[in-house]
Amino acid sequence: MSESFSKTRIAKNSLFLYLRMLITMWFNLWATRLVLANLGVDNMGVYGVIGSVVGLFSILTSGITTAVQRYITFEVGKKEGNANEVFTSCLNVIFALSIFILIALELIGMWFLKNGINIPYEAQSAAVWVFQFSVLTCIVTLISIPYNALIIAHEKLGAFAWISIVQVLLNWGVAYCLSYTAFEHRLLTYAFLLALISILIQMIYQIYCRLTFKESRYHWGVNKHLVKEIGKFTGISTTSNILNVITNQGLVLVINWTFGVGINAVYQIALQLKNSIMSFGMNIFKAISPQITKTYANGEMDIHKKLVYSGSKAEMYMIFFIMVPFLFKTDYILYLWLGNVPEYTVQFCRSMVILSMVYAGFEPIRTAVMATNRIGRFLIAPEFFYFIASLLGSCLVAKLTNNPAIMVYFVVIMDILTCLYRIYLARNVSFIRIVDLGKNVCLPSFCVFVVSCISCYLLTKVLCDNISQLLILLLLNSLVQSFIIYYVGLNKLERQIAKGVILKAILLFKGGTNRTI
Repeated sequence: MSESFSKTRIAKNSLFLYLRMLITMWFNLWATRLVLANLGVDNMGVYGVIGSVVGLFSILTSGITTAVQRYITFEVGKKEGNANEVFTSCLNVIFALSIFILIALELIGMWFLKNGINIPYEAQSAAVWVFQFSVLTCIVTLISIPYNALIIAHEKLGAFAWISIVQVLLNWGVAYCLSYTAFEHRLLTYAFLLALISILIQMIYQIYCRLTFKESRYHWGVNKHLVKEIGKFTGISTTSNILNVITNQGLVLVINWTFGVGINAVYQIALQLKNSIMSFGMNIFKAISPQITKTYANGEMDIHKKLVYSGSKAEMYMIFFIMVPFLFKTDYILYLWLGNVPEYTVQFCRSMVILSMVYAGFEPIRTAVMATNRIGRFLIAPEFFYFIASLLGSCLVAKLTNNPAIMVYFVVIMDILTCLYRIYLARNVSFIRIVDLGKNVCLPSFCVFVVSCISCYLLTKVLCDNISQLLILLLLNSLVQSFIIYYVGLNKLERQIAKGVILKAILLFKGGTNRTI
């Protein structure tokens, strides 16, 4: 894999992913509004509760998703890899896992649906069918994992983006058409059509993979040694995910027990903001993530290191575009978003925005460790630390201070310490070195952050609090910050690469490059 190839792919895939993000975010927000209007609060609540029951089993599938993505990408990156064997082994294992999850959902899920959920009597019969359609959607999504992994491994993120856009548009179409259905049938119709769309999208993925990738040819057979490795990887990843879910849900309970549902709502608002900002910053990471794994598999360690260090910086720089103006205009932005801003929302949101920067910068390092397959201590030990420190510490801080803001500051500090602990462990299993990380990532990022804050502060002194001037602030800040990043945050080689990527992106936008996905 040549470095020139990497730059071209990153430019193209970043553009496709940003286009996908803009379209999907807009239509998802619009679809949510239509669903609420057409289903009503009660029916939408029923659908959400049933979806959460099925979603509990996503803890089991998230681990295997990470494992399949890693092993397929790794095999594609090897010069003499056998990606077809990995693909078919993963697919056959997932077939077996799908049967297990189907049985578990039908037994445990149905029991919980009838005995553990408060559903209005008139919606109970529809709820059973909605549950079945949700189960079908879950199984179809599970089977699509190896196909999605192939697309990402080959870095055909243009196809991934377009198929995702088609799915979002179809979902929006369903939400829009609900108004033409009798109200008593809308919940059932909505669940059925979403399941139908999932099947259709799965068929598109399969057809695309069959036509594009020779590795997608299916044959019966399982590499037992490979399955054992994937099973071990999946078990470690799943355990880490379970600990993370328990910790996060435990924090929700601590907030509820100590401060009540009002602060729970504030916490959820802050988490939504963090996830939205992360989705903005992670587009570049999605473009470089396959190359981090493939360069490691192919032994191209120089490019591998550059991708990880440059990727970590790029992730934080992307977050800065939103984080810096938000920190100076938090009150006004939250007022525009929420109207009536609850108490402590400003403190919670600022904390989560800063945390999103740490998460984004850490993801390339995580991917580099995942590529080594030496993940046991790296994933489990920090999650145990975070579980004990966050839950016990937040309880103590909440009781002693009776201040939600101080408690969330403490949780964010524990999150940051957990990331630092992971980096400390990463140096034992990968090329990561603390001194190099500080020199190549932390120091330039800190300099960019400080200079960006100074420039944004000066801009806020000139511009007032209204929508038009906020947009002007965002535009001017983005332009100024781009220059700051280019001249302060990049080294000489990175500036040369940035020039090449920008030129290729301009050519791609103008149609000057190959149009094929």
